[in-house]
Formats: sequence, C-alpha cells, structure tokens
Amino acid sequence: MKSGIVLGSNELSKLLFAGMEAVTRTSLGDQVSVFLTMDAVRAFTKVPETGDSTAASGAAKKEGRTYRDMFQMAKKTGRAKLYACSYASDLFSLGREDYGDLVDDILGMTSFFAEVDGQISSVW
Repeated sequence: MKSGIVLGSNELSKLLFAGMEAVTRTSLGDQVSVFLTMDAVRAFTKVPETGDSTAASGAAKKEGRTYRDMFQMAKKTGRAKLYACSYASDLFSLGREDYGDLVDDILGMTSFFAEVDGQISSVW
C-alpha cells in the first residue's frame, strides 16, 4: 500500500513522531511519501531549524536517534520519499539547493495527493 504523512511542524517531538511512523510503515512493507509543509520544511534544510522541545530533545539524546536518523532509516528501505511543499518552499524562499539529502524533490500538494492512494496521516 502507498501511504502518506503530511508533516507541518518543525517541533522536535512532532518530527520524531513522524520519523517513527515512516520507519514503522516502511518496515511493514508500505511505500511512504512524506509531504513536508509550512514550518516542517525548515527542519530539512542544509542548516536545519527546529522548534525547541526540551523533553523531546532529551528523549532523543537518551535514545541516540534523531528525527533525521529515523527518516534516513525509512529511506534506506527504498520505500520512503520525502517531498518539500512548493508553496512552503516559496514562502520561506527555499530552492532545491537549500534542502539536505533527505529531501527527494519539491512537489505541490495536488501531485502529492495523486501519488498517495492509501491512508494519509497528518502531524501538526
């Protein structure tokens, strides 16, 4: 099944949750497309900006995995793609060259929804 995750926050706890969901879905054999929109795009640039969440930050350090590690794990399965929202990219003046290696492409919302034919969850 193809499933999707719409991620709209750059808050660490929400980034971690979306990363865990992507890893879980890909480990179960799903194809996962992650749509990064609004503040979430800033967490996937070459110089990431995340919201401060002391509890989530402490838990991630204790666990030894960051949200980036989790998305990387999902991508290593070959069943995950991450797309930056074209509108949010324009809003923050970000081009393809501004994103790190986790982002596969910049995509519009219509194209994202056309790609996903299964369940879509939202993390805001």
